This record gives sequence, structure tokens and C-alpha cells, in this order.
Amino acid sequence: MTSTSPAGLLRDPGSSNRSTLLELLFDVFYVATFAQLSMHLAGDLTWRGVGQNAILLLAAWWTWSVTSLATDFFDPRRRVIRGVIASTMFGVGLMTAAIPNAFGAQGLLFAGAYVGIHVVRGVLLIGALRGHLAQVRVERFLFWFVLSGVLWLAGGLVDPAWRAALWAGALVVDYVSAALRYPTPRLGRVPLDQYERLSSHFGERYQQITILIIGDLVLASTLKLSVAEFSTARVVVFLAAISAALLLWQIYVFRTDLFVARAVHKHPLRAVRLASYIYAVLVAGVIAMTAGVDLVLRHPFGTPRASWVALVVGGAALFVLGRVIFEYALLGRISRSRVGWLVLMIGVAPALTPLAPIFVVIASVGILLGITLTDAWRGRHDASDR
Repeated sequence: MTSTSPAGLLRDPGSSNRSTLLELLFDVFYVATFAQLSMHLAGDLTWRGVGQNAILLLAAWWTWSVTSLATDFFDPRRRVIRGVIASTMFGVGLMTAAIPNAFGAQGLLFAGAYVGIHVVRGVLLIGALRGHLAQVRVERFLFWFVLSGVLWLAGGLVDPAWRAALWAGALVVDYVSAALRYPTPRLGRVPLDQYERLSSHFGERYQQITILIIGDLVLASTLKLSVAEFSTARVVVFLAAISAALLLWQIYVFRTDLFVARAVHKHPLRAVRLASYIYAVLVAGVIAMTAGVDLVLRHPFGTPRASWVALVVGGAALFVLGRVIFEYALLGRISRSRVGWLVLMIGVAPALTPLAPIFVVIASVGILLGITLTDAWRGRHDASDR
């Protein structure tokens, strides 16, 4: 079997599971994407703005997750797969550039880039597989992306007032078809055994993108502080943001290696089918918190606003919730301590609304610190978790 044969495109179970340098470069493109999304959210906190940002976020995240799934099934060292990754980078760059005005004049650019990413990937893979059984898998994916692509492109062409509805419908097609294993006329669904072709590469990819997501909080805070007038209050908020990033990292990595091992060896089907949905919650949480910190850095002692509290506290809560769901999905257990902290976050949020924004950020960091200390206690004393 040669590397240029269709079968040679499939990932060899005995090969290295480390991410390639091109995959890491692909992830770097998302640093700009996450930054754009957090700035876009901070710029429009109306219900309409939040809804629009959610659509853009889910589209960007789906592009990353589907590409990651492809590089776990196919060998990213092969020329064709490198071409798929490279072409996706161009599309992600265009999508990212279009985010600020995606619901304005750049709607067709955003939609065209999104559709182009998925269609080009499908065409390249189908041509390279040339009758191999895996070609049917790609055809299923392509069929559904073409269907949703009609809604994406239509949304880019119509009046912005109708765009959100069409794009939301397109996302429903994308996310639900994946959940149903891409049922396709004459081809059926993706066989369950194909979801069990999971390697530790899959877990590593999600760990890497999560670190970059958390890094957006550091990046955005640093850039905002560098252009703002320095003051003691802004420096305090900045240091609190750095602390929050470190604590989010600690909350995420707590026994993550154990979860990845369980995913690969015991629950590969569950991990592959749920990861994209669960991690969307974590991503949304960090972007919301980043947007909130951005606003607080502008006005540390500004007029208290419930929307700012919702971003900072709610963003942290979303991240922790995603991590709780992650643990439950792979281990079948609920972390009672983290659920207790989540309840505290929700309960304390209304009490934080009258306070100056700087104290909202500090309080959120305090709660995140409480979670990490509780985790440390669990790590030492709860032998049943090991």
C-alpha cells in the first residue's frame, strides 16, 4: 500500500497521534476568530446582537470541529489532507474578516467562505479516494453541507433582517444532520464503527484549541489595556483577567488526561459524537467572559449593568458547565462540588448587579479560585475519582 493510494489517506492506528505543525498553524487562525467574536459581542449586547454572535460562533466552531474530525479519520501528513487543511485556512481567514459586518454588507463573503470550506473539502477528498469505501462517508457529509449551503448563501443574499433566520436554519441542518449520522438517500447513515476509529490525536486536538480559546481572554485583555489610559483600576481588572485565564485552564485540565484515555479506550463513540456540542458550550463561555472583561476594562467603575454581569459571571458559568457535562459524558459522574459552585454563580449574579464592574470581575475570579481549591481537595481525598 502506497501513501498515494486511496487507502493510504486513512490514518494508520499505529502512526503517531501527535498533531502536525500544519494543524497547529490552522489552530492559530482561530486566535483571530475568537478575538473577532468577543469584540463583536462586546459591541452589541442587545438580544439581536447576542443572537447574531451566537450564529457566527456556531458556524466558526463547526468548521473547526469538522476539520478536526477529518484529520483524525484521515492522515494529515498526506498531501491531499494538507491541501484540505490549507484551503480551510483561507476560508477561515475570510470568515474571520467578515465577522464584524457579517450581518451587513459582508454577509455573502461570510456565507460563501463557510460553504466553500465544506464543499472544497468534500470535492478534494472524493477525488482522492477514488472508489474507496471511505468515499461514501465523504459523500454523506458533502450532501448535507450542500443542503445547508443553499440556506447559507440565500442568507448572504437577502436583506439582513431575514439573514439570521436563514443562517440559524442552516446551522440546524449542520448540527442535527451530524447528530443523526448524516442520513443520506441511497447511502444511509455513517456506520457506528467509523466513529470508533478514535485515537488520542482527537483528544489532543480539543485540548489544544481549548488552550487557544482561553488564551483569547489574555490576548484581548492585553490589547485593550495597551490602548487604554493606564489606571490602577484597569491594571487590577487586567490582572484579574489573567488570573481568570489561569484558573479556567486549571479547571479544564483537572484530570483531563484520564478523560481522554477513557474516551479513546472505553467510550470512543460517545466522545466523537458529543465533543463538538459540549465544547461549543466551553467556547461560548470564554468568548462571553472575554467580551465582559473588555467592557469592564473600558469602564472599571462605570454604571453597573446587568448585561455585563451576565457576560462575566455567565461566561465563567458556561465554561464550568461545559466541563461538568464533559466529565459526565465520559465518566458518567457529576461533580457535586462544581455543580454547587455553578449554583452559587447563578445565585450571586443578581447581587453583583449593583456593584461597580471591577468588583464583578474580582468576584468571578474568587469563585473560579474556589472551584480550583475544591478540585485540589478532591484530588487528594476522593479516591473514587481516580
